[in-house]
Amino acid sequence: MANEFALSLIILVAALLVARLLPIPLIYHPLSFYAAFCRALARKVHPDPTRASSQQRLSGGLALFVAVSIPLTLLVGLYLLASWPPLIDVIVLLCCLNWQPYARQTEKIIISLEKSLFSLAKTQARLLLLRDTAQLSQMGLVKALLESLCLRFSQQIIGIMFWYLIAGAAGVLCYRLSQIASQQWSVKLEQYQHFGQAAAQVQQGLNLLPYWLSTALYWLQRHSRRAPTLLASKGATMPKAKLGLLIRLSQTLQVSLAGPLYYRKQRVERPRLQQAYEPDIADLRRILRLQQHQFNLLLLCFAAIAGLILFFNLG
Repeated sequence: MANEFALSLIILVAALLVARLLPIPLIYHPLSFYAAFCRALARKVHPDPTRASSQQRLSGGLALFVAVSIPLTLLVGLYLLASWPPLIDVIVLLCCLNWQPYARQTEKIIISLEKSLFSLAKTQARLLLLRDTAQLSQMGLVKALLESLCLRFSQQIIGIMFWYLIAGAAGVLCYRLSQIASQQWSVKLEQYQHFGQAAAQVQQGLNLLPYWLSTALYWLQRHSRRAPTLLASKGATMPKAKLGLLIRLSQTLQVSLAGPLYYRKQRVERPRLQQAYEPDIADLRRILRLQQHQFNLLLLCFAAIAGLILFFNLG
């Protein structure tokens, strides 16, 4: 049992290192094709957003089941045919890990902002943001990118680490695919307000513990004990784990975050996290450094634990 856990840690460390050193471009990443499949599936089973909300929720639940079960069935078939199953684990992890391209895209946006190429920066940010960017100020764009980077790192690094160690490659695949479906059928968009409920609820549950773990890591990196002022907006809602993570990020960076935003000209109310300072370009570099430190720390911890397990077992 201990040796199997050590092997899982070694596989995870190896996959994380390969994904970091040899990232797959977003345009060619397997999950980009899966996202296109989710959009096509939604057009097929959800052609009329004016249907009864119960019918939309039912079709959304069935669509999520189909979207996840097909790749999962293929994975089971590969395990049955594979002579060395750990190789399948590595392939699944590499297909699910795509954090590095987003970090590199952020670095391009930072360079554009530093050169005062604001229009180019907003265009580049569309790969990272679902929200409308046309009306964003530079401060608003930086704030949106900080939140997106925080949530994506928690989902695409912390979440994958957690679910692989808990449920193996099958668990990671279910987690990541339901996450993509939730993003493509975002309930923030009016047409998916009911259709995307199933995917959103599944993701909210699966992200609960990864968000808490990310919150703890930002807590370790904090420079101030001063908590942000929470200013509630009328009708504002946000899952507690997600709000807690953004509060901790706001405290760590000591900048204001959250607040109302727009998705395809639809205003979405969120509470404001008010700090003494507003975010600027330097904070984008700060969050990338903080996340790199988190990545290195977790990698070293996993490698050390695996080494200790093998040392004591072999000894």
